[in-house]
Amino acid sequence: MRTRKLLISSIFILLTITFNSVDSNAHCDRKNGPVAVAAKEALKTGDFSKVAIWVGKEQETELRNKFRQSLSVYQKGGDSKAVAKNYFMETAVRLHREAEGMPFTGLKPAKPAARDIQVAEKALMTGNLEPVMEMFSDAIHDEGGKWFQKAMEAKKEKDKTVSAGRKWVDAYVKYIVYMHKLYQTIEKGPPHGVGEQ
Repeated sequence: MRTRKLLISSIFILLTITFNSVDSNAHCDRKNGPVAVAAKEALKTGDFSKVAIWVGKEQETELRNKFRQSLSVYQKGGDSKAVAKNYFMETAVRLHREAEGMPFTGLKPAKPAARDIQVAEKALMTGNLEPVMEMFSDAIHDEGGKWFQKAMEAKKEKDKTVSAGRKWVDAYVKYIVYMHKLYQTIEKGPPHGVGEQ
């Protein structure tokens, strides 16, 4: 009975942590992310459509107004150009995040995208999804296999002592929650977009 209560409590805690965690490393809120790059390109070319695609209809008017203001400052050159560029990049990213229904916590410094994002973006450029599928298959095999093995090892000892039973419960919960959350994520699809169908 005690082990069962511990199991239920552990599952609840892990699910709460998993569902309430926020991605603090969003791909689109960096200075070298796709939205900021599009904002710089829009200012450079004077073509608003290059950045307009990154927001929804609800954000377009504000973005267009900020683009006009920023472009007039940008065209003055010198320090004005740099100020306008940073201001417009931040505005574009903020409105993009709003369109996604996600919080904006400021424009982040440039850094390389995570490996999975690089592989996914390369697939869009090449038209070849196979490297993405291989990446997922390898990751699921390695990570899922790790939690499965830990659970199997703990299962052998679980009836020997209460401490061993708790180790089994911990390993069981981690394995089950990992597999369940992974499957739910796959079934659910993308958590957000920019509001267009």
